[in-house]
Amino acid sequence: MITVTSTPNIAFIKYWGNRHQELRLPTNDSLSMTLDSPIVEVSIEETNTFSVTSNKELTKKDQARLKIHRELAHRYLTSLQPEYALPTVSVSITSQVPAGIGLASSAAIFSGITKAYAELLAQKGVHLTNEQVSIMARLGSGSACRSIHGGFVAIHAGLSDSIDAAIAVQIADEHHWKLHNVVIAPSLQEKKYGSSEGHQIAHTSPFFTERLQKLSKRQQECIDAICHKDFEKLQHVTEEDAWNMHKIAETSTPSLCYLTQETYRITQEVAQLRTEKHLPVLFTMDAGPTVHLICTEEACADIREYAHQQTGCAIFETKVGTGAQRKAAKHETWQL
Repeated sequence: MITVTSTPNIAFIKYWGNRHQELRLPTNDSLSMTLDSPIVEVSIEETNTFSVTSNKELTKKDQARLKIHRELAHRYLTSLQPEYALPTVSVSITSQVPAGIGLASSAAIFSGITKAYAELLAQKGVHLTNEQVSIMARLGSGSACRSIHGGFVAIHAGLSDSIDAAIAVQIADEHHWKLHNVVIAPSLQEKKYGSSEGHQIAHTSPFFTERLQKLSKRQQECIDAICHKDFEKLQHVTEEDAWNMHKIAETSTPSLCYLTQETYRITQEVAQLRTEKHLPVLFTMDAGPTVHLICTEEACADIREYAHQQTGCAIFETKVGTGAQRKAAKHETWQL
């Protein structure tokens, strides 16, 4: 049996919209920070029939998505070498990540499953790069490819409609910049429309083309901010892109409103707190009401204090992490 741990990531530049739905090829580049928690643990072992079990309920739609991901991963592998084959396995998922609230649960799950596939293939002499593993992860969840790597990660969207056109690459590792993420979830109720639905209809927003025209500059500004540890620059571009992504969602057909009054209240209060105390903190929201407060070490105590003052909210404290990793078996020992 092979066991892998994986985690969500939080996007600074959002992936929103697909140019090819089946292959989850994004319309734009994006950039994120891989987190160190909450954790998903995935175990696989070879069997005669593909099956998936989870500590959380799996709907028929979930089961179908997992099966399709396996089929697409197999297709990608055989495109590398015809003799490469993905063995039939049973998959066991234990997830600590609440689903459907804007905490990237699908990214954590599919990065974990894909990393487990890669570890099994390595045992059979098929050694894949992290970039190749990221392509396989993307076939299950577009943002999952970023959680294969640790630290700060970009998706290069590419231009073609080939299965390997979009790939995730590491911009800087987890030791480059110790940023924290204090997460405030106003509700743990699963959202009505998932990110997959949002990607399908993003192009219906009258503002979508304008967004795409500005994203290349935004992406480079975000990369520069991370490489130079320029928090003020990172704050500006991240918050600008978060509001813009939600503008696209809300003006699509049908309209997708992920944010709530609590989201707006928290972002306003954090902006005020930032000004009053001169704190290096920024906010961003993925497809859900959850607010991610990214901050440096010096601001962490104040932001934690603020977060825990919020009544009726779930709080998660996390920071930059290592990406999907194989978990050592109990009998394995390390040689020094």
